Amino acid sequence: MMNLSEVKKNIQNAKKIAVLTGAGISTESNLPDFRSVNGIYKTLTTALTFNIRLFRIWPRRFYNVIGPFYKNCVNARPNAGHEALAELERQGKHVEIATQNVDCLHQKAGSSIVHEIHGTIATVTCMKCGDKFQASDYADMFSNGKVPHCSHCGGVLKPDLTFFGEELPQEPLRKAKLAFLDADLVMVLGTSLKVAPANTLPSYRVKGTPLIVINHDPTTYDDVADFVSREKIGEILPKLVN
Repeated sequence: MMNLSEVKKNIQNAKKIAVLTGAGISTESNLPDFRSVNGIYKTLTTALTFNIRLFRIWPRRFYNVIGPFYKNCVNARPNAGHEALAELERQGKHVEIATQNVDCLHQKAGSSIVHEIHGTIATVTCMKCGDKFQASDYADMFSNGKVPHCSHCGGVLKPDLTFFGEELPQEPLRKAKLAFLDADLVMVLGTSLKVAPANTLPSYRVKGTPLIVINHDPTTYDDVADFVSREKIGEILPKLVN
């Protein structure tokens, strides 16, 4: 197991870094996760709200509860963990981030290559004609629980986050796999690696590639990682990057 100085040296020497992030990095920006005791499924709604079959039948139910979730994502600001990843890119490193989060905080921090493997809250797509729009154009409707409709055909608009019963966007996942295969350093931040197929991404790294895991809870890769920390991402990652 590496010590802090060894990890920092590996990060300094790395040229291509692949990162997987989960809810644990966003909770440090005061965004709730989904499944914990304080998560969205316990405090705001249930997992059923994000079921695509129910959405198709009863979109109003979704929009009646999505307002606080959407506003939280829009108003959230990147934390020191997001900023540290963006700093690596500013240092001239090639950094590709695969994220399970839909909040766009990596982009807000300045990271340019973000593979949103669970979709995004930033855009909406018409369920009828397939046209895509910026979610910000419908922010007032989201906040007021109204169902937004396509300006072209009148179809119901659905946020581009992945619902239960939908396939994950394949192109971001494909690019993420290639990034992990090509990386000379891999980081897993804020995820316990319990959700497939995101939890398979670390397995694409080439044997011998350093693996850094920073997560509050144990992960399935702790035993093979070169460095494991239970500290907050926003506290330890800046120390390793700067």
